[in-house]
Amino acid sequence: MPGTLRRQRILKLFNARHILPPVILVLSLLVTLLLVRDAQRISEKYLQEEFAFRVRELSDQIERRMQLYRQVLRGTLGLFVVAGKVSREEFRKYVETQELQKNYPGIEGVGFAQVVPASEKEAHVQEVRREGFPGYDIKPPGERGIYSSIVYLEPFAGRNLHAFGFDMYSEARRRAAMQQARDTNTAVITRKTRLVQEVEADVQAGFLMYLPLYRKGAPHETVVQRRENLVGWIYAPFRMKDMMRGLESLRTNELDVEIYDGDKPVPEALMYDSNGILSGASHASRFRQTARLNISGHQWLIVTSSLLPYEQQEQAGRAGLILRGGISISLLLSLLVWVFLDDRARALQAADQAMRLALYDALTGLPNRKLIHERLTLAIVKARRDHGKLALLFIDLDKFKPVNDEYGHAIGDLLLKEVAARLQHCMRASDTVARIGGDEFVALLDEIDGREGAAKAANKILHALTQPFEVAGHQLEIAGSIGVAIYPQDGENENALMKNADMAMYEAKNSGRSTVRFATQ
Repeated sequence: MPGTLRRQRILKLFNARHILPPVILVLSLLVTLLLVRDAQRISEKYLQEEFAFRVRELSDQIERRMQLYRQVLRGTLGLFVVAGKVSREEFRKYVETQELQKNYPGIEGVGFAQVVPASEKEAHVQEVRREGFPGYDIKPPGERGIYSSIVYLEPFAGRNLHAFGFDMYSEARRRAAMQQARDTNTAVITRKTRLVQEVEADVQAGFLMYLPLYRKGAPHETVVQRRENLVGWIYAPFRMKDMMRGLESLRTNELDVEIYDGDKPVPEALMYDSNGILSGASHASRFRQTARLNISGHQWLIVTSSLLPYEQQEQAGRAGLILRGGISISLLLSLLVWVFLDDRARALQAADQAMRLALYDALTGLPNRKLIHERLTLAIVKARRDHGKLALLFIDLDKFKPVNDEYGHAIGDLLLKEVAARLQHCMRASDTVARIGGDEFVALLDEIDGREGAAKAANKILHALTQPFEVAGHQLEIAGSIGVAIYPQDGENENALMKNADMAMYEAKNSGRSTVRFATQ
């Protein structure tokens, strides 16, 4: 009987080893699938909200950029209002101080177009020729009742030379905007226009902005007075691709942005396409939104569509983590049961393997402190072998605690996820950004060109963190303090680099926050 009982127990154990693990695996996978479906619904809603935010952010950035351009024209107008008459050299020096190419992307220049009555045309031409331009004439040729002529345009070089003397009033689209600006005393832009500067390669769609200039001291309260006392227009030509370049919200690998002149998305009205392919031509977008902007008396239609890299975030997001984690846990749990029934020691070994899988932050999905240390060690070995350089950035969020205090930890966690997404967007494919706890992040920049490359990356991160965050209906503003340590000058091992970057970060905080400090100043 004891032998029979023993054999029965052995048989039960044997059957359990072969039946129980598969049953647990199936049940665990079913639970995982339910969680994945729920996570997919949440992820879909999150992507939709983020997409809407990106569309609003892009519209706001375009409006702010156009407001800057209006201020440039108003500043130039003020020069004429104060001086009455401005010489060519005075105009050149004033525009030169604005540093247009550096501060105002897309603006081809700032100019002054003078009204020339037909009776004064010949005298005007001779006057400009005496200034040192013997070949000057108003173009296109022909008899007209009134002329306008571009007499000043800075920078007066390259493409802009083709515009000198051009009568913009002779062309219907330009004339319509010039008349509207004259009669309303406001800045007005044209419809989609080919600039006279477009005679070389890389031809782009363009538009012009006009601001009227009236005779000094003359009344211009009514439309009649404005027409009688008009001297000319302060204006600026723009190339659309150049104007849109550098906008933070424009990620051409995730979103396709098209801008149309007017209110209809037809090919002939297309002014700008970030992806070079019309919407729907190669991909049926899951997310698509249309926005209308009124820009200086004119309407633009902005059509934004999602591309595959944006839509595939769902697979790499929460649902993907749950699916991968659920499958891993299900397999692991089944393995643990099987091993436990077979050998307790193997169960402990499997648990130890499971601990080794925990290399990523549960909230943000970024590498955690353990993994960043491992990657930093490998990067140092590679840099030492190749005689290269790398940078370690210690990033601490400013003004994050007030967000937690005012809105609660749930909003704070969502904000940390948004921060993680922006930090990843600032990184190259070869770089690593990790969350090491709380509101502290570390970025590892591999194969950089020293301090200059690190400073560029740090300032890019700093700029990204200072942009407002839209989280669950709240607009939140934070910043960051960044400490930078560079290998090998600030340390030859991971501990030294981490310590020096941390110390530099505290120096950045002590110096006023929202700034960057290097370990070696």
